[in-house]
Amino acid sequence: MEVKELTFPGIDESYLKNIIHKQEKGVVVQCGSVVLAKGHLLPFKTLGFHEISYLISGKLKVSTKDGNEKVMNKGDLIYLNKEEIRETETLEDSKILFFLFNALQK
Repeated sequence: MEVKELTFPGIDESYLKNIIHKQEKGVVVQCGSVVLAKGHLLPFKTLGFHEISYLISGKLKVSTKDGNEKVMNKGDLIYLNKEEIRETETLEDSKILFFLFNALQK
């Protein structure tokens, strides 16, 4: 068991802060926080991990290459498959808590 304080990236840090990274019994799990300023665009990419993210504050538009588009508001959760190519547009200053998970490749 491990308890960590939820912290966010500081002004002089990257937009992303890793809080927990574990690799056990063939599974990799990561948890972290993100701070994005209004107008910030995360370009189309895949992460190689399944992702569940919780929007603590703000508003985001998440689009996939196949044309799917969702607007996230404060309190929303999103699941993204590891193979989905996604882009994130920050509509309002936002804070996000994310969880990434994947099976180790053999």
